[in-house]
Amino acid sequence: MKFIKRITAFVFTICLCLTMSACTINDKEVYFGAPSGHSTVFKIGDMKCSKKEALVYLLNEKNIYGSVNGVNLWSDDYDVSTMTSSIKDLTMEHLTRVYVLNLYAEENEIELSDAEKKACEDAAAEYYKSLNSAEKSFTGAKKGDIEKIYEHYALASKVYQELMDSVDEEVSEDEARVMEAFVLFVSDESKAQEIQGMIDYGYTFERLASTYTELDSYQVTFGRGEYPEEVDEVVFNLDTDEVSTAVAADGGYYFFQCLDKYNEELSEANKEVIIENRRKQVLDDIVSDIENRNFSDMNTKLWNGIDFPEDVSELTNDKLFATLNEYLQ
Repeated sequence: MKFIKRITAFVFTICLCLTMSACTINDKEVYFGAPSGHSTVFKIGDMKCSKKEALVYLLNEKNIYGSVNGVNLWSDDYDVSTMTSSIKDLTMEHLTRVYVLNLYAEENEIELSDAEKKACEDAAAEYYKSLNSAEKSFTGAKKGDIEKIYEHYALASKVYQELMDSVDEEVSEDEARVMEAFVLFVSDESKAQEIQGMIDYGYTFERLASTYTELDSYQVTFGRGEYPEEVDEVVFNLDTDEVSTAVAADGGYYFFQCLDKYNEELSEANKEVIIENRRKQVLDDIVSDIENRNFSDMNTKLWNGIDFPEDVSELTNDKLFATLNEYLQ
């Protein structure tokens, strides 16, 4: 399961504030910063993320995202403080995703099989063996801790895969259709009436669009949903070369001339975008529901106090997810 690649493809986070504050989730105030225990970084529902688990993730994220094109960003040439803050944000986002999916698994009685638990056990032994003394000291994690971390991650992966398998991947040609057009937009009604008169008189639409449009560009490619619904209803019924009448939307008036009612290459690519949006919506709905029903608590004092040692040269292990993926395959 290439979960590390898949899980970063969807974007959702629990509202975790890194200051002593409250925020509102679905009309319910959730407070962060209340004491979660000296070894608990955050709680969601009845689940607790330990400091050890967070540090193991932090070590791994540091080395996955700590270099670009072979350039080490953990050097005096770069702002290490900003890097640390960014890596900690990524770590927290990743961890909360995993815990949300674990809560979903708990509520829906989804569990790891014996074979999957064995894979976690074997992967934990290999990963723990790959840690050097500095990395073991930094995380404080033992083999049993790694095994538990892997079980959380593997269960999240299993839930994610089941959810993605449930997404309808059939997309009609019309739904995916991407068209090309000239577009003209003006905000003034009298100007729109004047332009309509020039169109009726036979003025070249491209010249009108390039002259009068208030948009940044007058030639566009687009699919359904990129413009307001009232625009889609008109534009996607145009034939090639046909010019629309004025469409009132976005506080002004749109005119379109269809150049190509079906761009085949872009339409095929748009099918993948539509499927990804469906997947994201499935996850967004689950997160919204879980957020609404579960109290969340962030131990900000503990998390804000965590930092990398001054010398990070020995903290190089980035095998956390790769090791587990090998065994889960």
